[in-house]
Amino acid sequence: MKRNNFLLIIVLLGTFWPLRQAFLAGKNFSKKIQAPVAPMEGRKTERSVRNLLNDSGVAYNTWMQRGKKYIQRKEYEQAILAFRKAVYLRPAEQEARFLLAWCYEKRGREGLPGDMTDWEALAEQEYLAAIALADHLPARYNLAILYRQQERFDEARKHLEHILLINKPDPLTRKAEKEISALFHQSMRPRHIAVELPEMEINAE
Repeated sequence: MKRNNFLLIIVLLGTFWPLRQAFLAGKNFSKKIQAPVAPMEGRKTERSVRNLLNDSGVAYNTWMQRGKKYIQRKEYEQAILAFRKAVYLRPAEQEARFLLAWCYEKRGREGLPGDMTDWEALAEQEYLAAIALADHLPARYNLAILYRQQERFDEARKHLEHILLINKPDPLTRKAEKEISALFHQSMRPRHIAVELPEMEINAE
C-alpha cells in the first residue's frame, strides 16, 4: 500500500512539474514583454542619430535653398541660421559647411558695433571641416586667403600648393597661382622697415 502511494506521488510530480516550469517561463516572458521602454528624454545622441537616419533630404534641401536666398539678399545672419540647420541635419555635407564658413566671414566683415564674436575662428573651423570631409578645394582657397589676411603665411601656402598639385585646368587653379605669387611677395616684405633696417634713415619729407 505504501509502495503504491509512493509511486502515485512520483507520477503526480512527474506530471505537474513540467507544467509548473512552463507556467513560470510564460510569466517571466510576459514581464519582459510588458517592461517599460526607456524615455527619450536625456538620450540626445540617440535622438540626433535617429533624426539623421530619418531625414529624407527634403528638410536639408529646404534649408540650403533658404540659405542661398538669404545670401542673394545679403542677409548673412539669416543665412548662417539656415546653413547651421542644414549642417545639423547632415553633418557630413561639405557644401553646407563651406557656405556656412563663407557667411561667417561675410558677417564678420560687417563690423557691427559691440559685436565681439570671433567670426574668423568660426569660419576657419567650418572650412577645415569641409576639407576633412571631402578635400573641398574652394574651402582650401578661401582658408588660404583668410590665413594670408592673418599673416599666417606658411599655412596659407600649404593650402594653395595643394590646389596646384591637383592640377585641374579651372579658374580656381589660376586664382591659386596668382594668390601664391602675391603671398610670396607679401611674406618676404618687411612688416616694419624701420625695425627690420634700423641703420637706414627714413626721410619723411
